[in-house]
Amino acid sequence: MEQIKEVWIADDDKSIRWMLEKAVKKDGLKVRLFSDADQLIVALKVGNPDLVLSDIRMPGTEGLDLLAHLKKEKPSTPVIIMTAYADLEKAVSSFSGGAFEYMPKPFDVSEMMSVIRRGLRNVDDVEASIEAGGIKLPEIVGSSTAMQEVFRSIGRLSGSDMTVLLTGESGTGKELVARALHRHSLRADKELVAINAAAIPKDLLESELFGHERGAFTGADARHLGRFEQANGGTLFLDEIGDMSLDLQARLLRVLASGEFYRVGGREAVVTDVRLIAATNHRLEDRVDEGKFREDLLYRLNVIRME
Repeated sequence: MEQIKEVWIADDDKSIRWMLEKAVKKDGLKVRLFSDADQLIVALKVGNPDLVLSDIRMPGTEGLDLLAHLKKEKPSTPVIIMTAYADLEKAVSSFSGGAFEYMPKPFDVSEMMSVIRRGLRNVDDVEASIEAGGIKLPEIVGSSTAMQEVFRSIGRLSGSDMTVLLTGESGTGKELVARALHRHSLRADKELVAINAAAIPKDLLESELFGHERGAFTGADARHLGRFEQANGGTLFLDEIGDMSLDLQARLLRVLASGEFYRVGGREAVVTDVRLIAATNHRLEDRVDEGKFREDLLYRLNVIRME
């Protein structure tokens, strides 16, 4: 008989604990409640939750510190962070710290339960794959501790739509990881479009990314749809982003901020819904110091970094 999963909830708001307890039990799951993170940490010495929900702001140990403790002691346990004080910095901190998902309050209970189910299903899939000798991702193999952590990261990110920055030397498999991230994402039924910023001349890269209108320049005999439009609803993998020129970086920043762009020679804004995965073999902080990379773009890209 399959063992019933157990969800642990840490929140100093009694009404939130009550609401989540009722929903989790209705879904046929076990639940344990904690009014602060310190109680949960003590319980970890003898207990083993299948998934943890934690508020950020609580008396004593805060939620992000609890997340760090869980990632150290129970690295395969998915953690969902909740907060009434939602902002980009906390979202970045949560995902950078290894959170499975970040849920701003107030949230819809049915949506939360959907995230919980994904988290439980995800950890089952990842652990089963690891036990079988490696996650079942075509073209990627590896049994080292470092590769297992990459597999776990891919698994944890499967329910997220956040931007990912892949770093590492050329030839270490960044594009394979990007394809795995897409294949295990909510956008898997849409296109993954890849482009190498270092392989295309600067004057052509703008058109390749954003497209152009007929007559925009000599030889532009017809409208051309760029990679952002081709990837609409799916994922855009932008390789060697550290080699992109500063003016194109500015255009990319605007797209990430607003979800809109203009084709070369165009006057009408194009709206796009793209999950961006970027990769580089440069240390972008050094490129920023050298004046070759925009610091504000690095901040936008560096939501989740995978080495």
